[in-house]
Amino acid sequence: MAATPQKVYDAFRTDESLGTWYMDGTTVEFQVGGSISFDGPEGSVRATFVELVPDARIVLDYSAPWWGRVAWELEATPKGTRVVLTHEGFEGREEWLDRFTWGWEAFLKALKAYVEGRPVK
Repeated sequence: MAATPQKVYDAFRTDESLGTWYMDGTTVEFQVGGSISFDGPEGSVRATFVELVPDARIVLDYSAPWWGRVAWELEATPKGTRVVLTHEGFEGREEWLDRFTWGWEAFLKALKAYVEGRPVK
């Protein structure tokens, strides 16, 4: 992404930023133990921040109807930031892999547009 790790990290901090690139109506309490919540197609979704390393790492634990641990790793590069997203916890739910793969791809594209100052939607 053609943006600094700080700019990518900051995209998770506010309701306004998350509502732009992540999900409409997202609310966030950006601190360890705080949460992200929104109403999605499957119902109300909540994720708890379990780790925050400024400008480097964000880890969330999702509960039903979404589930698993999602880690966002941010690494500075000469052209901006490399973002690696890892979603664990699919044991026994493998039928959801395609759906989450498509969803995270869409969110990564939206995040990229947002931090690069381009239209998201």
